[in-house]
Amino acid sequence: MTKNYSFLTSKKKEAVTALFFLTSCISFAQSDYKPAVESFESEKGLSAYQITNGKIARSEAHRKYGKNSLQWEWKDKSSIGTSKFKILTAEESPLEYGLFFPSSPTLQMSIYNEVAQNGKITVSFEKNGKREVYFDLPLSFTGWRTIWVPFYEMQGNTPKKLAQVDYDYFKITSSTPTGKLFFDDIIYSQYQDDRHAYPDEIVPFIKSKLNLGEDHWMPLISNYDRIKNLKTEAVTEAVRKDLKKIESTIEQNYEADKKSKLNLKSLREDYKKLNLVDNGKTILGPPLTFKATQDYYDESQQGKQVLTDVQDLGKTLKKIASSYEKGTAAEKEEMKTMFLNGTKYFLDQGWQAGSNGGTRHHIGYNVRQITEAFFIMRQVLDENGLLAEVGASLHWIFNIGSLLDNPENFHVNIDYLNTQSYYHLMLIFLFEKQEMQAAMVQAYSNFINITLAQQKEEWGFKVDGTAWHHNGSYPAYGLGAFQNVPKVIKTLSGTKFRIGSEGHQNFKYSFLTSRAYSQLYNWGFGNAGRHPLENNGIYSLKNEFLEMAYAGNPEGTSEIDKDVAEAYLRLWGKEDPKTTASFAEKGLYPEILSGYRSLPYGATAIHRRDDWAAIIKGYSKYVWASEIYVKANRYGRYPANGTIQLLNSGGEEASGFVQEGWDWNRYPGSTVINLPLKELEPKLPLIMFRSNESFAGSTVLGQDGIFGMILNESKGTNADGNESNLGFPGKLTAKKSVFAFGGKMIAIGTDISSIDTKNPTQTNIFQSSLKDTKAPIMTASETITKFPFETELKKNKKSSNWLIDPYGNGYNVLSNNSVQFKKAYQQSYHNEYSINTGIIEDPVNGARETYGDFASAWIDHGTSPKNASYQYVIYPFLSKQNQNNFGKIAANDKSFEIKRADGIAHIVLNKETNTTGFVIFGANQPLDKEIIKEVSSPALLMVNQKIKNELTISAVQPDLNFPEYKPGKYRNYSQPVELKITIVGKWKVLPVDFIKNIDTSGDNTIITLTCVDGLPREFKLNR
Repeated sequence: MTKNYSFLTSKKKEAVTALFFLTSCISFAQSDYKPAVESFESEKGLSAYQITNGKIARSEAHRKYGKNSLQWEWKDKSSIGTSKFKILTAEESPLEYGLFFPSSPTLQMSIYNEVAQNGKITVSFEKNGKREVYFDLPLSFTGWRTIWVPFYEMQGNTPKKLAQVDYDYFKITSSTPTGKLFFDDIIYSQYQDDRHAYPDEIVPFIKSKLNLGEDHWMPLISNYDRIKNLKTEAVTEAVRKDLKKIESTIEQNYEADKKSKLNLKSLREDYKKLNLVDNGKTILGPPLTFKATQDYYDESQQGKQVLTDVQDLGKTLKKIASSYEKGTAAEKEEMKTMFLNGTKYFLDQGWQAGSNGGTRHHIGYNVRQITEAFFIMRQVLDENGLLAEVGASLHWIFNIGSLLDNPENFHVNIDYLNTQSYYHLMLIFLFEKQEMQAAMVQAYSNFINITLAQQKEEWGFKVDGTAWHHNGSYPAYGLGAFQNVPKVIKTLSGTKFRIGSEGHQNFKYSFLTSRAYSQLYNWGFGNAGRHPLENNGIYSLKNEFLEMAYAGNPEGTSEIDKDVAEAYLRLWGKEDPKTTASFAEKGLYPEILSGYRSLPYGATAIHRRDDWAAIIKGYSKYVWASEIYVKANRYGRYPANGTIQLLNSGGEEASGFVQEGWDWNRYPGSTVINLPLKELEPKLPLIMFRSNESFAGSTVLGQDGIFGMILNESKGTNADGNESNLGFPGKLTAKKSVFAFGGKMIAIGTDISSIDTKNPTQTNIFQSSLKDTKAPIMTASETITKFPFETELKKNKKSSNWLIDPYGNGYNVLSNNSVQFKKAYQQSYHNEYSINTGIIEDPVNGARETYGDFASAWIDHGTSPKNASYQYVIYPFLSKQNQNNFGKIAANDKSFEIKRADGIAHIVLNKETNTTGFVIFGANQPLDKEIIKEVSSPALLMVNQKIKNELTISAVQPDLNFPEYKPGKYRNYSQPVELKITIVGKWKVLPVDFIKNIDTSGDNTIITLTCVDGLPREFKLNR
């Protein structure tokens, strides 16, 4: 101090001045002390609080973050309070999506109670000495409780949702004669996603005006009460045997691997990382957290963030449980101590029945392993008096009482089937009495059967076999259900509790549909949701296909399901000779999967021949294009713009589709505005774009099919979030179709327009990774081996313009378009990296920039085109011989005729089968010189006329016609629509139930159909 103030000569003056300076600094620091979160790690935090009729102190007896909490002991009416706090703005709050989802100021804090009592405390905020908002907290609990209370949910002069708050005093008041509580990590006000603050037994008023059952993650008091009030009946011996069989089957899934040895050293190391301390009264440890990233954290207040995520605790306890039976008596005793300490820690941290810890949204993903651990060790828990409390905790977390609700309230949900369905069955065996187990298993079987059978719910398994989640067809989420439901069906098969045929059949159909939209195991980029080019697929379902096969057929008349068994043999039979031989003895052989499949709820069609598949993808006002997430698929605007992905039996990577270096503008088959990636990435954190067009669908006749869509990026909606108006500035539009006839596909585009004057509009023919940069690429004009290389393949008036990609797919361009072609080393960005924010999902392992060698071809329509078009034919996976002769093959292919290609209709005749495909965009427009004169609504038709006086027609009116409950928001099921088809001449129609009327009063035949679900209506006519 004397160095800084050398102008003072007297030592006494120096001391006085130094003391004055220090006191002033402390006073200034104290007045300036306004933390957003208080963790009581310093005396400064303690001294910021005032108290009446009691005492406060910093305590290490119980704590969350750091080493201390605030201990408050009182007698008579007492209160503590402070004016030293900061209210966070939305920008300062840790909102993953910003304000994309409605978010409001919220109080968050943790409270510890050593002894439950009947009293309560009141938490309030004041302004200028007047109480503005408050709420009561009962003290009928022990251990930690963490609460999130939005200010708009409090009592008093409550603010509106979303509105910032302004208070100057925080106060807690007791109403019991005596008591002691501990407080920690008080976040006075941060913005929190309004969806996520959950009610529980101490804050039951949260969301009290909402239908809480709509959030399937939310543990509900009403569901827990159903368990308490359930009346049971006596159990027969047959039922006891079935229960034992079910429990034993579950046990077998978790039997320790007898070949592996106990690694006690590893268990000790994992246990040590938990940092648990037994103080003789309880087990102390770091906060046992869930969704910790949603809490504001201040390292200067709370110290370095040390926590244990509940999922990590589960991994450790599961490891101990799985090793337990391998140990000697002494080793088992040590493992038991570790496991019981972990269990007591779990409970003390507030993971008890009746507690939601602030939020439990998406909890099912995080507690699977800890649930398995408790199930494995249920006997040890029972012997140590913990089974009832642990069972109650898990029954609460998993909302198992929902099984006892009125069946009218049952709604299928893919998240539930993935993360909770099997665990519900498992947790039933944490009830001690068999009477309770029997009643709950029966309720469970009924619930599963009803929900699996549902086709008209928001999510679940639709009539076409697609699995819906996030308001759309989503194979990645369906996969979770497919990984878990087969275990349920197999476990209950052969007992009185078997799943009913309705639910079993609908699930089976969707389960098998997964192998229809996958080749061999990959489902492709068009249906990848937010995970493009990440090798997504069904390969992990090998065991589940076997489980479904051995679960028997839905009717319960066969021990083996023939359909599933033969699908398994096609997919995995070659690598499983034992099962192949076993099935062969029963007359079961690999299926032959060929032909055309229409999935209207996914705006997807699949065309198969030999060992290849083409996946064709669009979108509409009911089916979203892709899922662009805040940290995933950031450049995913185009994967459903009429794309055509060709996959051989090796799947995506073996067919040339890899993420490293991938140009996100170049999805094959798509029509796009080619944008710099900085512009291609949207500003919104989450987009699931749906256009305002209802035309996207396909129909099938025999082994062939046709697809059509109206592409319109100018206006639409967001399938998630609150936006009902959304669009892209280029206002790209096009009418696109694909006619899949035999071993070829004819792709047509008309009315291609945009208003983008800076960036070109293009239709992509292919983009393929290069395994060998010098591999020859054959074109109509030359064979290209150079690398890098770029050229324009100009239209040749004498012959068509053709080329073959690196994987043997031939393309013959029929229209008067030049083709741009290049082989190049490409730099791109990982789909999880945002070029605009610099954020990446996994900064440790994720590569921001990606690189790769590619060959690409496209048709350039120029900037701001008006009514541009294209026509080309695809010949997938040609043999070497046909590649060498492709010029002649393309020139001499007279097997089809494009009869019309304009804004009204695309019409193509397959001469080999005498089948004409009609993709009709214009209603009530004359289709000159065709057997179909006109249609009343846009439609897709295939008309086969092998014999002059006989017709077979397959018709689709592609408008799914979902009910709209508010602008841009739909109930996700189809309503019937009418389609009138006028056929030239007088015809007799063979009766089918979907034909409402036949009018032959004039020169033509007018047939009125009822169409629904976008599925084909096939009927026959003669004369």
